[in-house]
Amino acid sequence: MMQSDPQWRAANIYATKSTSKTGLLDETRLFLTTYASLGDLKATHRVLIDGGLPQRSRSTRQTILKKIQERLIRWNPPAWVLADLATFAQDENPAALQAALLIHVPRQDRLLYDVVQQLIVPRWETGATLVLREDVQRYLDDMTPTHPEIGTWTHGTREKLAGNLLSILRDYGLLKGKERKQIVEPVVPAHVVQHLARLLQAEGIAAGELAHHPDWRLWLWDAARAEQALATLGLAG
Repeated sequence: MMQSDPQWRAANIYATKSTSKTGLLDETRLFLTTYASLGDLKATHRVLIDGGLPQRSRSTRQTILKKIQERLIRWNPPAWVLADLATFAQDENPAALQAALLIHVPRQDRLLYDVVQQLIVPRWETGATLVLREDVQRYLDDMTPTHPEIGTWTHGTREKLAGNLLSILRDYGLLKGKERKQIVEPVVPAHVVQHLARLLQAEGIAAGELAHHPDWRLWLWDAARAEQALATLGLAG
């Protein structure tokens, strides 16, 4: 049973959450479609641990499930959030789940959220599209005075983190490319727009303020673009 006190987003502390795994898009889709079939999180976990995931090692399957739960479950989301995500996972259009994960995963990883908001979006707004691991490294250097936790990380951790952060954003449709990644505007189906609007409203954001919330920038949208999308759905303030 879902708990009644969701922690809507991560605290303003940078963590090395993204050093171990990248987007896990296929595994997350399998997790959600299995949940849609079983309707129970514990049963879903048991089935995937016992061989439902394709990885041969049980410990690897456990690690993957732990990461998926950290990104989607640990904050105790309302039942409708998981129901929506399960629907997106079953959508023939893969962009639905990608766009939803591009919202949910950064909201549970403040560093990933800020890399999009403070590195990716400003670059996109100037017309630049190339983003490299070195850019993330420079961002970490710049943020160390306000986030001293960065100073406790090893060089190897920082290198792996910089690469994985960009790989996650590529897996979720915000970047493309292997070594040299380019920023691209993600495809966002209307029902995922509606999901984010409902998510923000549930957090207490007033209808008139919805379009101005920074979460829309995770899709590279400004307030005008968000307002237009909300108006199309009849949700504009």
